[in-house]
Formats: sequence, structure tokens, C-alpha cells
Amino acid sequence: MKLLIIVLICCFVTAIKTVAGETPTTHEGAKSAPTEEALIMPHGIIMPLGRIALVRKDRQHCAVKFTEAWNGKTDQDWFAKYEAYYQGDGSGDFSKKNVHIKKEELAIRRIVGISKLLSFPVGPQNLEVKCGPIRLLWSGNGSLYFFSLGQQQGDYGIELAPTKWKDISQVNVFNQGIKWYKYDGRRKEIYIPIDQVWEDKEDKK
Repeated sequence: MKLLIIVLICCFVTAIKTVAGETPTTHEGAKSAPTEEALIMPHGIIMPLGRIALVRKDRQHCAVKFTEAWNGKTDQDWFAKYEAYYQGDGSGDFSKKNVHIKKEELAIRRIVGISKLLSFPVGPQNLEVKCGPIRLLWSGNGSLYFFSLGQQQGDYGIELAPTKWKDISQVNVFNQGIKWYKYDGRRKEIYIPIDQVWEDKEDKK
């Protein structure tokens, strides 16, 4: 009984954070980008499945790939699986043994209740992509935001870059053609074919 009460309290707190407007409230990531296009938004990006997005904060680097995405019982229940690779030593080298790898399932559950303060998700949620100490909000499909769960939309030093790479062995964070994006509340949405996210240039390591 005590465990059930604790679970309900946790769900209630999560619902308040989401509904109160601290984070996007309408599964903005759910407006999925076409299969082979990346979507650049003011507050984040949406990646096609199987393609790697790069994350940079100071000298830390991450590579994130969404491997699956699907709906649950309703169109308000969203799930996805991802792989995240964290390289924090400043080298940007994902072939080193000190790279931290995480594979996890994400979940958004429909909210039920009679008001904003008396609402809760129907099951456990996981709304953050975790890459080492870096946390990025997720809201459906291949979405990544420039901020984490509970933070107001804004610039927290996070940069994101879509790539056409499919395997971590291909990644070179110093490729001169990579286009890095920061939070920009005035930026208009941009769809980019995934094979045109940068001009091919000689890799520089």
C-alpha cells in the first residue's frame, strides 16, 4: 500500500511539472519529421530513426541515435528506444574505452484527471535522454531539446547537430561540414534532407 502511494505521488509530481508549462506540453516532438529529413526547431531538433545526432556542451560530446518509436494504446501514449554515447574528456573520440554507453526506453503516457492540479499519467514516464551528466528533454519520436525536463525553454549551453551517420564508428565531431544549432526562440522550423545536413568535407581529427 505504501509503495502504491509513493508511485502515485511520483506520477502526480511529474504531471504537475509537465502540465504547469515548465516543458513543452503537447508532445511537440510528436509532429514527426519525414522519414529521411531532420527537423530543426527553435527549441530542439527531430531526427529520423537510425541516424545520429551530436550533442555538445563545453568540451563534452554525445552521440544519440533513436532506434525505435511507436504509439501505445492511444495517440497520446508515445514510446521510443535510443542509444547514447558520452565522451567527456574533450577529445571527441568515441573509439576510446572511456566512452559511456546507455540504451534506454522512453515513455510519455496520457494524462487523466479532472483538472491540471488533479491529473496524472496513466503509467510510469521517462521524458529525458540521458548521456553521461547531460540530460535532454524528449517529447516523442526522435526529438531532442536544448534543455532538460523541468527547465524553462532557453539556452543552457547545449548545441545539437543532425548527421547522416548511422554507426558510432563513423562519427567525427570535428568534421568541418557539421552544422551546430543552439536554442533560438526566433528561428523558423527548417526541414533538411538527412543526406544534405552538411556539405561533404575532408574529416579533420
